[in-house]
Amino acid sequence: MKVSIMAQEYEDGAPIDAFVRHEITAALERFSDEIVSVDVFMKDTNGPKGGLDKQVLLRVRMRGGRQFALNTTKDNLYAATRVSAKRARRAVKRSLGKAQRIEKLSLKKPVGRAPGGEVLQS
Repeated sequence: MKVSIMAQEYEDGAPIDAFVRHEITAALERFSDEIVSVDVFMKDTNGPKGGLDKQVLLRVRMRGGRQFALNTTKDNLYAATRVSAKRARRAVKRSLGKAQRIEKLSLKKPVGRAPGGEVLQS
């Protein structure tokens, strides 16, 4: 699982980068075989004015072409990162569960009927 971090207008680059990398890998390491990459985009929308303006956008790309994005806005980047990581873990788990259910249903799909009216399974 590759984690890339892009930031726009925020303070203290190295500590936040280390924190983001740790939170993302800790939240998603259980699913690391299924995740190709995670892109993290961080932005301070109001600059030095303060307020609820720290934005974290996560884009998760999974094997099989599945991908999704999550956007979280909080009053500091640490809180926004932590919430985004938890949301990403839930979304990956849900996506993998849905894929397994679809695969299981496609395996039970009826092929046809036998001459006596009996349903044939694949």
